[in-house]
Amino acid sequence: MWGWIFIFLGFALLFYIYFLKRELRKLKYEVKLLPDRSSFGYRLSLDFRERTLLDLVDELNKMIDAFEEKNRQARQMEETVKLSIAGLSHDLRTPLTSIDGYVQLLLTAKDEGRRKHYLTIIEQSVKRLIEMTDQFYDLARIETNQKEIEFSSILLYNLVEEIFLSYYEQFEEKRIEIRFPEYENNRPILADRLMLIRVIQNIVQNVIRYAKSQAVISYGDEENYLVFSVKNDIKPDSKVVVEKVFMRFYTEYTSRTNTESSGLGLYLTKKLVEKMNGKIDAELDDNWFILKIHLPINRIPI
Repeated sequence: MWGWIFIFLGFALLFYIYFLKRELRKLKYEVKLLPDRSSFGYRLSLDFRERTLLDLVDELNKMIDAFEEKNRQARQMEETVKLSIAGLSHDLRTPLTSIDGYVQLLLTAKDEGRRKHYLTIIEQSVKRLIEMTDQFYDLARIETNQKEIEFSSILLYNLVEEIFLSYYEQFEEKRIEIRFPEYENNRPILADRLMLIRVIQNIVQNVIRYAKSQAVISYGDEENYLVFSVKNDIKPDSKVVVEKVFMRFYTEYTSRTNTESSGLGLYLTKKLVEKMNGKIDAELDDNWFILKIHLPINRIPI
């Protein structure tokens, strides 16, 4: 009796070992094929329902999922880099071509008035080049997590007024009226001062480029945020698509006819605001374009 039991158990063990080795050989073969098949949603499987092997296969499939996600991110990054290079080459070529053309005119011009006019245009193009390279540099540092944040308590009202007034001549030239709130909002926020300055500068430049005749600044509270709003009237021929204003190289979606803008200003602004634990929204209300920036309030007394 016991002899037959031992013989049966021996055969059962042999069959178990045989099927186990067969599944391991199959698994080894499938693992070899992974580099060619994983990108097509291929997953490992077993016919032999053994708990330890099934757990191993589950872990391997999780590794495949992670590998595919890394590949997807790498492909997305590659496309982003291609788009960035294309956008950068276009945006740098425009002012460089302008500079080259006006330098040639400057060399042949005899009239002093024309020479001054050409020099002014060249100076503006050089400033635009510097602004664009600064934007690309900041964007590269943000997207590679190289831009460090130093939070401090800041009175936003004072900083906004200071930066907007520093562009007084440009607003006068464009005949844009800036309206500040009647009462100061002295609620301090927590933000990185340099990042915040760049955010406000980008918003100012956006107003200068696209406002028709006026811009209105206001403040409000919303839960744990101070809401900084800037609204400007838009020009009659404006074709702004509010759903796309925070997209990288937004002007590409409008045939890139606007040579004053790289399409990175509001995209970079959104990145900077989010880096400071804030959020930014845009909306259209009749003929007004409205930006609302939410920045965390500093609850600790200064």
